[in-house]
Amino acid sequence: MMRIFLVICAFSISSCSMDYNLDSQSISIKYSKEGISHPSILEGKILSHLQKTDFTMEEELFLNSWISFFRTTSNLGNEVLVEVIEHKPVASLDNNRYLTQGGWIIEPEKENKTLNLIQLIGKDRKLNHLLDVASSLQTILNFGSNYIVKIEDKGTNFLEATDNSGRKYRFTEENFRVQLERLEDFLLFELNSGISDDIKYIDLRYKNALAVGYKNTEKSI
Repeated sequence: MMRIFLVICAFSISSCSMDYNLDSQSISIKYSKEGISHPSILEGKILSHLQKTDFTMEEELFLNSWISFFRTTSNLGNEVLVEVIEHKPVASLDNNRYLTQGGWIIEPEKENKTLNLIQLIGKDRKLNHLLDVASSLQTILNFGSNYIVKIEDKGTNFLEATDNSGRKYRFTEENFRVQLERLEDFLLFELNSGISDDIKYIDLRYKNALAVGYKNTEKSI
C-alpha cells in the first residue's frame, strides 16, 4: 500500500470542522491508499478550502475533484493532519466525467494514474441501468477471456456493448434478458466449436434468431 504525504505551510487557516488561528501552521496531507488525485491539484484544492470562511463552494470541491471527504486533526505540535478519502470510480463517462461507487457523477480536473474503467455512453438518468446491463453481460462473457469495455444507449430501444477484442454485442433494451440467454447458448456453442476468431459482432435484436458478422461475411443463426 502506497501513501503520499504532502507537507505545506499555510497562514491564518480555518477548517470546516475546527478553527486554527496560528500565524504559521504545517499541514500534512495523506491518502488512506494510493491516490488518484494529482498531488499538486489536491494540495491546492484542500488549502483553498481550508482558508475559506464561506463554505458555499464545498459541493464544487467534492464534485470537481477526486476528494470524497477529508478529516482534519491537530496534534500538540504546530501541525494539522489532513486525511483524504477519494471517490471510488466504477465507470468513465463523456466529457472527462466519472460515475462513482457512491452514485455521484464527478468531473475531476486530472488524475494521477491510468484508470481502466468501463465506458458508459447515455443519458445520466440511465447510467446505473447501463452498468447493470454491462454486469449481466459480463457474467456471460466470463465463459471466455473477453470483458466489456464500453456500453452505449443508442436510443430507440437499442443497446450496443463492445468488448476488449473490439467485438460488438447488440440488444434491444426491452427484451434484453431473453436475448442474453440466447447469447449464452451461442457462446457455449462457440467455445466448443472454436469459431470465435473472426467474429466482429453478434446482433441479438431478432425475435427468434441472431445475426453474426464475420470479417467478410454475415449470417443468421
